[in-house]
Amino acid sequence: MVLVACLILYSSTASALLATEYYKNQNAEPYIRYLRAEDMELAPVARYDAEKFLQALKSNNDEHIYIAINRLVECFNDQKLREKALNALQPFLENDNPKIADSAAFAIDILSKSYRSPYIFKLADGSLMFTLFNNYSDYGSQNVLWRIKNNVLQEYLSFSPPSMYITDIIPSPDKKLVAVVTGSNKSEFVQIMNVEAGKTSPELVESARVKYGAQKKLDTWTRPDHENYSYADKVVWKDNDTLEFEGSLAYQDTEIIENVTVAYQFSKKVMEVKGLDSSR
Repeated sequence: MVLVACLILYSSTASALLATEYYKNQNAEPYIRYLRAEDMELAPVARYDAEKFLQALKSNNDEHIYIAINRLVECFNDQKLREKALNALQPFLENDNPKIADSAAFAIDILSKSYRSPYIFKLADGSLMFTLFNNYSDYGSQNVLWRIKNNVLQEYLSFSPPSMYITDIIPSPDKKLVAVVTGSNKSEFVQIMNVEAGKTSPELVESARVKYGAQKKLDTWTRPDHENYSYADKVVWKDNDTLEFEGSLAYQDTEIIENVTVAYQFSKKVMEVKGLDSSR
């Protein structure tokens, strides 16, 4: 009986210790609300290395030089590096390759704080917005928006596929809103941004495709790659709050194409879509 009692006591004590250890480990479990790409590297992310791009300017490879010129804009916030980059970029203004010469002129315009390029958009809050790698592809510019506010450069927004390129940036007449047209080689997309307030509209081409499809009782299929095979043309501001464009909307894998006009009022989040013939 004594032996049995001892065994029971030992078992109870061991169970209690195991339970304590279990709950201790449970409390030590990591709480992860959201995993960022850099979190999964388990090491400090490499910092921007301007020297690497300065060295690349000495390359005989035009592609490397072109990439380096655009990336050197990112040293804007460091005065010493900025001055170093400005000196290194000057010779490329006379380069025989027009793409290299144009990119050097744009980089120098940013780094010298001249801001004369038509690719730089001045907004009502005093900030500047632009892209790098301007028109590097037949489809458009790099799909990243950069912003300078209070003399500090930062990456404002990057677009996910299938918005692979920025094709147009169109500020509203009062410069408070910005319409950005992006695309792939298959589709186009339009969004409106209030940069100062950090507000963004829904994507307008797909929104119009869904809305018009419902009006006309057309099947609106969403592809896994989110390509819509639809396009926006004549994107203009009707006033400071309303954007208009003509859309070519595809249904049933482009078996049906509907031409429409789209108007979107940013402040009220109101969209109107009409068949192009009936709207004229």
